[in-house]
Amino acid sequence: MSLEDKICLPQDLQSKLATLPRPLVMTNGVFDVLHRGHVSYLHRAAELGGSLLIAVNSDASARMLGKGPDRPLNAAQDRAYVLAGLASVALVTFFDTRTPVELIQAIRPDIYVKGGDYDMETLEETRVVRSWGGQSVAIPFVDGFSTTALVKRIRQPVQAVGRKAAFLDRDGVINKDKAYVHRWEDFEFVPGAIDGMRRLQDAGYALVIVTNQSGLARGYYTEAQYRALTEALQQELAGQGVKLDGVYHCPHHPKGSVPELAIDCDCRKPEPGLLLQATRELGLSLAESLMVGDKPSDIEAARAAGVGRAYLVQSDNPESGAVPVQADGHFVSLLDCTTQLFSASSEVNPT
Repeated sequence: MSLEDKICLPQDLQSKLATLPRPLVMTNGVFDVLHRGHVSYLHRAAELGGSLLIAVNSDASARMLGKGPDRPLNAAQDRAYVLAGLASVALVTFFDTRTPVELIQAIRPDIYVKGGDYDMETLEETRVVRSWGGQSVAIPFVDGFSTTALVKRIRQPVQAVGRKAAFLDRDGVINKDKAYVHRWEDFEFVPGAIDGMRRLQDAGYALVIVTNQSGLARGYYTEAQYRALTEALQQELAGQGVKLDGVYHCPHHPKGSVPELAIDCDCRKPEPGLLLQATRELGLSLAESLMVGDKPSDIEAARAAGVGRAYLVQSDNPESGAVPVQADGHFVSLLDCTTQLFSASSEVNPT
């Protein structure tokens, strides 16, 4: 089938669908600037059935989503053409409404798929698909890839490149490590952590959280729950004058119970993937940056990435200080670390 043949208007769908192998998998989205996250997501969606149909937001529909006055960057027909070039995609069509519910009702797919940041149980699409016995499935995204982030990075001023960062582990450094914290009501800041973050910010460091979240791979909580907690954390910190420039997490663990996340990866600390990804996306200078963690794996990740300095703080985690590592300093807490660092230096920006 040619690329042009894989693209059709909604009124022509039925005749096209009749020729495709079942089960029919359907997903939808803007897909404005196709990236690795999209390709991985669509490949995994296609593996769930016999054929994958993508419903693309029309330009008018995409503008309803509030992504910005200049979005989408690419016209619907151009976005569809790029998607049609993927081997995983059997057919591409369009919809003009905010959601594809009407199109789903007309097509009656066997499986409806969305990204892992959606709570499938709250979607009208899920209720509709299940009305005829279909399935509604969430597929976790490849962490750190989004069109919005990509566009932001492209537009980032040149002078922002090379900014120094403070890479911070989350559990044990910012909040008390109670094992697999995933609800905001269970989140408890380490005393002085916010003040420590504020000191780093005042000294000109971009604040970047890099955290292993193996609870996702183990099935203890969902991507949606993780993102909800992260949003609550960002809002709480913003209310206290602390801005997070980035939050990066690894959802993998080789012994996990969620098959797609039970893998060896390059983002789970002590691997340096999260730090390198943040450096690329935020335009950071690793040599001018520092890392604060509570486990040897944090320090090892910093060393592997080429971070200039790496400090270890104490926590309740059994791994904290269990293995001697070549840290540049050992402190009681993040506040203790920043207090001692900045009292002995002129790093703090007087403005």
